[in-house]
Amino acid sequence: MKYQTTAKKSIILILMLICFKTIGYSQYQWDIKAKKKNEIHRRDSATWDNKLFKMDLNFFKEHKLSGGIFPVPKYNLVGENSFIGLGYDGNFKGLTINNKRFLYNCFYATKNKFNKAFIKDVEQDVFFIIAISTDFIDPEKFSHFRSLISSRNHPNYLAKGYYKTKKNTIDFNAFVSGDRNGYAIVNERIFDLTIGEMIFIVPQKDGSLRSMQIEIPLLSIQETKNYVEKLLRENQSVIDFYSCKSCI
Repeated sequence: MKYQTTAKKSIILILMLICFKTIGYSQYQWDIKAKKKNEIHRRDSATWDNKLFKMDLNFFKEHKLSGGIFPVPKYNLVGENSFIGLGYDGNFKGLTINNKRFLYNCFYATKNKFNKAFIKDVEQDVFFIIAISTDFIDPEKFSHFRSLISSRNHPNYLAKGYYKTKKNTIDFNAFVSGDRNGYAIVNERIFDLTIGEMIFIVPQKDGSLRSMQIEIPLLSIQETKNYVEKLLRENQSVIDFYSCKSCI
């Protein structure tokens, strides 16, 4: 009888632990229920982060930006302390390899309660990389590129910007969702980032563009930068891709 009581207590304890783990994990799953709840919050002014909203409004006014902005719900509503940070890094001054000049940018989200299940032991989730070969660098005003990363759709994150060559403007927008689905649009072409986080653009002398999509392993931001530069220096398929006679 004593054994049965102990066994029952053990079973109850195990069930409690299972329930606790399930509740804790599901809180940070970006499933359809969480998405619908977030959409309701975006319409409900009582849930908005008014400090962020005022800051965004002032930023748009000060910089005389076109378009408009949306208020956003408090980040903690999708998960307590679920937002840690975002960033980007790369080479913006121009990297010369094999008599060609390259620019690249790696966009990442710091490990948080949504993406940690996907990136495991890595501290940054590098979700989008764009690299180009170029014939134009502005070393003073840096007018050859612009980059922005935004958390206003947390836990979905947006990267955007452009590169300018002598003949082209290469516009890009990319996003990763809380369930780690990602897409990019580069000059109206859509890229599914689940088959490769890196988009390599090689402009042609006739003004057209060529692209190569490359799968990148899970690495920290610094390791990703090293990996991208090694690809440009040593990967023969990549070298052949940017070495054509029609490439700038």
